Amino acid sequence: MASTTTRTSGYVREKYTPPIIHSFTLPDHSSVRTTEFDGVIGVDLPSLSIHFEHSQRSLRTSPHGIVNDDRAVSSPAVVMKPKEPSELTIADVWISLYAFWIHRSQLEVHPLILADSTSLKNIDEVLTYLTHSGLAFVPPDAQSPHELLIIRASFWQGAGAPTHLHWLRTPIPSPSLSLLNPFPFTQSFTRSEHVLTTHPLRPPKPAPGSVIYSRYIHQVGEHLTLTHIDASNPDHFASYAKWQNSDRVNVGWREKGPDDKHRVFLANRLADKHIMGFIVAWNGELAGYGEMTWAKEDLMGTYVGGLGDYDQGTHLLIGEEKFRGRQRFTAVMTSMKHACFLRDPRTEVVVGEPRADLPIVPMLIAYLPQELNREFELPHKRGVYFALRRERFFQAAMLD
Repeated sequence: MASTTTRTSGYVREKYTPPIIHSFTLPDHSSVRTTEFDGVIGVDLPSLSIHFEHSQRSLRTSPHGIVNDDRAVSSPAVVMKPKEPSELTIADVWISLYAFWIHRSQLEVHPLILADSTSLKNIDEVLTYLTHSGLAFVPPDAQSPHELLIIRASFWQGAGAPTHLHWLRTPIPSPSLSLLNPFPFTQSFTRSEHVLTTHPLRPPKPAPGSVIYSRYIHQVGEHLTLTHIDASNPDHFASYAKWQNSDRVNVGWREKGPDDKHRVFLANRLADKHIMGFIVAWNGELAGYGEMTWAKEDLMGTYVGGLGDYDQGTHLLIGEEKFRGRQRFTAVMTSMKHACFLRDPRTEVVVGEPRADLPIVPMLIAYLPQELNREFELPHKRGVYFALRRERFFQAAMLD
């Protein structure tokens, strides 16, 4: 049966330009103030200020070894320096780069020169942090090791992020337990009515009520959090039940029913190692419910096949009418995918499978840099197979 869903022309990333004086909250809810006058970006931290100032020096920003010299592009560098001579902590540098990439979000790389040791007293320590974390590298045309190219995609992948400032708030395994490695590979197996597959043993989920992900959404001017749903929390349960019982949400989810049905559903979700439900909140106000799944042992993995051991999937409903709309929808969808890519660096693809006849399908094409693979049959619906690839996400997703 062919679908009559209207298609759009595809994804176009929006440009965000912050105001001249701009404040935002970090993942731990502390605040940062930035300014931009005449192209100079200032970042005001509690104990010092950092500036990104103009430089006469240019560095090549076209990929070295790929683009021929006759069409290569070079760009003027900025000099990163404390307003007053001082040392910078890792957190100072990371927060400053966060502010910089919000002001230059359309660029993939940018030349950066570290100020001399008179101004930046621990310049070698900062250089080691930037290059060893992958936030920057010394390009072939650099004239000193302090001339760098910083990389936007590396920043948003969490490179060098201090644990207390990371968007992923409850990583598994905890950095305090396993600093160097992701959760190890151990062969596991799932056998159920619709799934029969080997897959890696999945890590324990964080405790219900744990904040999974936290990020300020500049386009909206509010702070977004994703929290592991806690069915024993009266606010979580009442909101979830209300949303599922609304006629609008029921069109897509088909979970309308009495409280007992909702309690069983959430208990099953909590017990299922491959899926984690979460509450979406804006500035602490509950807005919707979503899920992250390990795709290989999900229905998706059974009926489309070909998914990797660490590929993931997502589902979402926005229950509160006041939190609907294009910008908020894009922010929540993008944040879910971001959380998936961050929680395991081995995840190459995050998939989706909405019902093919839902009006949300064109929005998923227009507002996320994902591929529409095909329509396919599931036991309970005809779905649309979306695939969002890691490289494409960090290149083009609206993370500002």
